[in-house]
Amino acid sequence: MFDKTCNNQQKAVKLLRALVLTTIFLIFLSGLFLQNSYAAVPDWIKNTALWYGEGKISETEFLNAIRYLVDNGILNLNENQVIAHPDSSDTTQELIEQGVEELQNSNNVIALEFFNAALEKDPKDIQAMINKGIILARQGNFNGAKQLFDNAIKLTEQRGTVDYRAVVNAGIVMSIYGDPNEAIKYFDRALANDDKLRQETLMAALINKGVTLMEQGHYEDSLPYFDRALEIEPDRIGALVNKANALQELHRDKEAFPLFIKAHQLSKDPLSWKPKFVIVKAVAMLK
Repeated sequence: MFDKTCNNQQKAVKLLRALVLTTIFLIFLSGLFLQNSYAAVPDWIKNTALWYGEGKISETEFLNAIRYLVDNGILNLNENQVIAHPDSSDTTQELIEQGVEELQNSNNVIALEFFNAALEKDPKDIQAMINKGIILARQGNFNGAKQLFDNAIKLTEQRGTVDYRAVVNAGIVMSIYGDPNEAIKYFDRALANDDKLRQETLMAALINKGVTLMEQGHYEDSLPYFDRALEIEPDRIGALVNKANALQELHRDKEAFPLFIKAHQLSKDPLSWKPKFVIVKAVAMLK
C-alpha cells in the first residue's frame, strides 16, 4: 500500500508539472509576436515543456528550445520585447539583480537562466538559491524547490543568520504538496522570529499558515492569522478573500460578505474567487 501510494503521488506530481510547464510555455509563445504561424513551430519544440515536466530533458534543453525559436527566425520580438541572456562577464550580484527583474515580470524561464548562471559562479549564493526555488515551485518542481530552500536554510544557519524567506517558501511548498503539519512548523519557526522578518515575508507566513489551517478544516483557528495580516495591510486581497472563505465555511455569511465586496473592489482580477463571491452574496440577500 505504501509503495503504491508513493508511485501514484510521483505520477501525479509529474503530470501536474508537465501540465503547468506546457501551459507556461504556450503562454510564453502566445505572449510574443510570432512572424510565422504557430504551425511553423517544430513539433519537438511544442513537446519540450511536456518532456521537461516528465523529466526526459534537462532545464538547459528546455531553455534552449526557446532560444532556438529566436535564433531561427520563428520567434520575432518587437522593439519593446528584448530577451536578455547572462553574460560571462557579469558578477554574481549582477546576474541575480537581472534575474530578479525578470522574475518580477513573470519571465520565469529567462530568470532561471540568470539564477543558474549565478549559481555556477557561486553555488552557495543564498539569494540565487531562493529565487531559483521560487521558479521551480512555479513550474511544479516542488521537490527541487524544497531542496533549494532547505539548503539555503542550512547554509544561513551555519553562518549564524537564518534566511526566513527560505523558511516561509519551504513551508509554502510543503503546504501545496507534502505534509501540511510540516508546513506549519516552517511557518511557526518564521513567526516565532517575526521581529526579524521583512513585512512581505511576515505577511506570507501569516496568510499561508491561515490557508494551511483552513485547508485542514480548522476554519476558526485560521482567522487570527488573517486578522493579524489585515492589521498590517488592511487592503491585502489574499487575507481578505481567505478570511471571507473561512467565515463562509463557518456559516458566518454576513461577516464574509463585506470582505468579499472589499476584495472585489480592490482586485483587478476577481474571477479566480468569483464563484465564492456569488454564493455568499446570494446567501446574504436571502437573509
